[in-house]
Amino acid sequence: MSDSSDRIRSVRDVVRSIAPEAERVCIAVCATPARIASLTRAMLRMGSFRPPPEAAPRAAVPHALAIMPLDDGLDLEVLGVPLDETFAPMWPLALCRANAVVKLDPSTALDEACGVIGAPALESSQLAPGFSEDDEDEVATLIRAAAEHARV
Repeated sequence: MSDSSDRIRSVRDVVRSIAPEAERVCIAVCATPARIASLTRAMLRMGSFRPPPEAAPRAAVPHALAIMPLDDGLDLEVLGVPLDETFAPMWPLALCRANAVVKLDPSTALDEACGVIGAPALESSQLAPGFSEDDEDEVATLIRAAAEHARV
């Protein structure tokens, strides 16, 4: 696939194949607040994503970054989990609804939160080698790879 729009279009097929009856599939992306902000901007530059209905909170707490309507009432939600350990106790609550957890930055507290919910964090370097959250093509590659690893 040559560009981000092709990769994002292929996410529809991947998500529908793993969750034929689901209404929403959620991918949690865990990173520093600055990287989450860059990732959000890159997703929203792609025509497939729209902003969530609620505004981003001022505090570095987990929140929806973008939503991609797929088909037949199915949405892909990208949840941001800012790696600010002040809010680490709430991470398991946010991560338990994620079908895939992607880690952009190392965090022992995040690894512990993933252990609590029984879901490993996928390394961005494994899903999209050389990943940059500013590049739409690489963001599309990461989202598609995360969707392929989603648990339903």
